[in-house]
Amino acid sequence: MWIITAKCDLCMAERTLEVESDVPPYSIGDQIEECPCGGKYLVEEITEIN
Repeated sequence: MWIITAKCDLCMAERTLEVESDVPPYSIGDQIEECPCGGKYLVEEITEIN
């Protein structure tokens, strides 16, 4: 399992996702979804949970 921390590139809102996968589902800097403000959430941190 992976904990993904992302931050909006416009309003700086943070979002945390839990993703089950054998390998990291994203890379640092990936755009993962849109923020309600119109910006994009960019991956800032990826943490593996055993």
